Amino acid sequence: MVNVTNPLVRRRTLLGYSQQDISKLLGITQSQYSRIEKGDSNPGKHLKKLSEIFNCEPNEVLKGKKLREIEDDFLNDQKNNFQRIFHERKPGYINLKIEGWFTKNQIIHNYEMLIKELDEWKVNEDGIRWKYK
Repeated sequence: MVNVTNPLVRRRTLLGYSQQDISKLLGITQSQYSRIEKGDSNPGKHLKKLSEIFNCEPNEVLKGKKLREIEDDFLNDQKNNFQRIFHERKPGYINLKIEGWFTKNQIIHNYEMLIKELDEWKVNEDGIRWKYK
């Protein structure tokens, strides 16, 4: 559940319900319920019924303990990802993907390593890349 950041989706999946199941319980179409989960439609008139389905108070359906749980999962996520891709057709450029929680020292280390790698890779006039030593 760590990646689920929507309280409605989190509650629904924890109970083993599909969007279709919830929509039937609410008496609406699956696409209408999908719009509620996405935030494209106001769930106001369905809060009482949703609170019964999810066994919580109406004011807790979209916030409260469940939202705190989602935030705690986000803050305690131990995964971090520092990916870099060098491509011979675009010398001097790097595609970076940086995601997660990093300490200041981890950030410094990753960027120092990246600068060193930039200096080690060379491209000749034919576009062939090799590690220069």
